[in-house]
Amino acid sequence: MRAIRAIAANTFREAIRDRILYLFVGFALAMVVSTKLFGMLTVGDEAKIVKDIGLASIQFFSMLIAVMMSMLLVSREVDSRTVFIILAKPVRRWQFLVGKYLGLVAIVTANLVFITVVLAVMVLAYTGQWDPMLFFAAAMTLLEMLVLAAFAILFAVLTRPILGSLMTLAVFVVGHTSAELWLLTRQLPGSLTRGLVAVVYHLIPNLERFNFRTEVVHGLPVAPAAVGWAVIYAVAFAAVALVLADLRFRSRDLR
Repeated sequence: MRAIRAIAANTFREAIRDRILYLFVGFALAMVVSTKLFGMLTVGDEAKIVKDIGLASIQFFSMLIAVMMSMLLVSREVDSRTVFIILAKPVRRWQFLVGKYLGLVAIVTANLVFITVVLAVMVLAYTGQWDPMLFFAAAMTLLEMLVLAAFAILFAVLTRPILGSLMTLAVFVVGHTSAELWLLTRQLPGSLTRGLVAVVYHLIPNLERFNFRTEVVHGLPVAPAAVGWAVIYAVAFAAVALVLADLRFRSRDLR
């Protein structure tokens, strides 16, 4: 555990020093702060629009941070050969990956909390009410990022950074359209085509399980069972992705 903590802490420090991180955070803050302008220009309940756009911005930029940081941090260690120095110590390869993953989760969590606080303050200034459900929505977004970061680590081990980033983005897009993908299986001609789409549907996580934005924005009740299943779902998919990453990384020739 000491090795994992050390790698996670070092990964967090590396990410903090990376300028790309601050670029994404700056864009996210600009989008959140400008939500009031969008609310004024859009027909409807302005407070709800501010919350909806703010939460959508938090989700999108958290995804970018998770994808880009995972690719940069893992690939940088391998390409610069510093991974040899780490693995030459009493550190197993799975410990290296888990440490990188936890460090990535830590930086995503820190930025998620920071941007959510800014959004909550914006809503407070705009409506005069403190909405703690914004933090619930952010927590569900964090669960989604746990899954996405695990897939990003897997793709970082499997392929090159650019292709890995594209594959992780594909998981994000397909994961949010999985319901439509399942409906597509009933419309496509040919059992082979339907079978291939069905395989993709079951292999890609359904990220809409973590989307409680409608309930939070409109003040609708949240089913505790849905939250519980979302937690189990996130842990299970993240664990599977990390195990697959470990199997590939263990057999990879790093020379």
